[in-house]
Amino acid sequence: MFGSAQSKKQRASSIAGNALATSNKTDIVRDFQITLVVQGIVLMLVGALIAEIVLSSHPVSMAWVAAVLGISIAAAAVYRLRKNLNFPARLQSQLARFAAEPNNPQESLHTIIDQQKAGQGWNRLVESYLEITSDRSIERRITTVPGAIGNERYARALRSLPEGVAITDRDGNLAYANAAWSCSAQPTGHSQPSESNERKSISDVLAAVGYENWGVIAPHLLEGTRPNKWELHLGPGVHDGVMRLERTPMDGRKGEDEGFVWTLRDITQSAIAREAHEQFLASATHELRTPLTNIRAYSESLVEMDGITPDQQKEFFNVIHSESGRLGRLLNQLLDIQQLEAGSMTINVAKFDIHRMMNEIQEYIDPLIKEKQLCFTARIAPDIKAIDADKEKMTSCLVNLLGNAVKYTPAGGDVRLIAEQSEGSLLIAVEDTGIGIAPEEQSKIFDRFYRCQDDRIVDTEGNGLGLAFSQEVARLHGGELKVESQINEGSRFTLAIPLRPDES
Repeated sequence: MFGSAQSKKQRASSIAGNALATSNKTDIVRDFQITLVVQGIVLMLVGALIAEIVLSSHPVSMAWVAAVLGISIAAAAVYRLRKNLNFPARLQSQLARFAAEPNNPQESLHTIIDQQKAGQGWNRLVESYLEITSDRSIERRITTVPGAIGNERYARALRSLPEGVAITDRDGNLAYANAAWSCSAQPTGHSQPSESNERKSISDVLAAVGYENWGVIAPHLLEGTRPNKWELHLGPGVHDGVMRLERTPMDGRKGEDEGFVWTLRDITQSAIAREAHEQFLASATHELRTPLTNIRAYSESLVEMDGITPDQQKEFFNVIHSESGRLGRLLNQLLDIQQLEAGSMTINVAKFDIHRMMNEIQEYIDPLIKEKQLCFTARIAPDIKAIDADKEKMTSCLVNLLGNAVKYTPAGGDVRLIAEQSEGSLLIAVEDTGIGIAPEEQSKIFDRFYRCQDDRIVDTEGNGLGLAFSQEVARLHGGELKVESQINEGSRFTLAIPLRPDES
């Protein structure tokens, strides 16, 4: 994992080996001591010789001076001998302690106050060795303590992340993987984490999962040193599962590349939303083209046809008017969706008759009810008055809810529209006897582009935006949209809009 530390480790091992070798070769120290003793004896003999020569050829006073000089030289020789003998003794003592406790160099090895070249060399050796062993100790704590990186606080943080995090060397060998990684990078069909991912190749671990597009990604996994990311598909469709794998280079202390940090994240829902968004744009383009084509065709017929009867003209104008309205509604929906995605949707509040709005909605939904052979019932409380709200967006919201009820209710089922006042709020409910919504999906259906995973509706048209739009309309009016549903029994969506005191 820490490639830049390899050379330091080798140097540390070499230094330690040399130091231990020195402690075993005490004969070198002994030779050094003998040399110093010989040098001291020679100096003392020289001092005695000088004193004898002076005494035999000079007066007594001069002889005393010479004697003092000889004694001084001898004293200097003894001092030098003791000083020089002290260094190898201390050196031998430290090496002996180090040999006894090689794993605790900070306690056994120290610098020595000595101006000789040998002492200075020893001090440099000790300082370098202690620095290297300190670095190696830090790296050992980082790379070998089970389940930890750096210290326990960082380890806990990594363990609590919902995203998978792994660290590898430059060759892709795993040095660390948190719990989320171990759970995410499991072979298909395994519900429990496999044995530790550590000391394995990241390529082998991911290959075992069985990603649909692994063969395309694998050759490029360790290519280059720049950040990179890939989408890993668990099956041919995004609903089977999509994971995002990201690779970030990890720099060494001196700038050299030491490996990679990897993250693995489940992006299935965002991938589904992206696909739905693309499908919606394609569908919207087609739907816009249809009314435009009809308008153009009937307009050209009116201009170019000779002898067209008044009845034919009326029919053509009705088609053009109808298609123009259809085109306007599509454009308004696109604008609403754009505002919804941008978070900039607003409402235009004005007073309108709720009964008239409900009748218009019923007229719009009747053809769909008849086509599906459903039973439709509308019940509107007579005491409901005109309210201040955005009629256009309220209408779109209820059309969405009724459209879903018709779409997901089998032929022969019931759809009901109920409006009433309760505790200062206008409550409009859409009920059906359709397929229902699973409990685990009821909190997700209001997300943009989300579609239920029920196999019975896979081929049903939809963009996953209707309920998100309807909920936003409720929120902008200060209200809420609730859902109650049971599988195979049906659903009830209730739009609650608060009323002013003069409206209730």
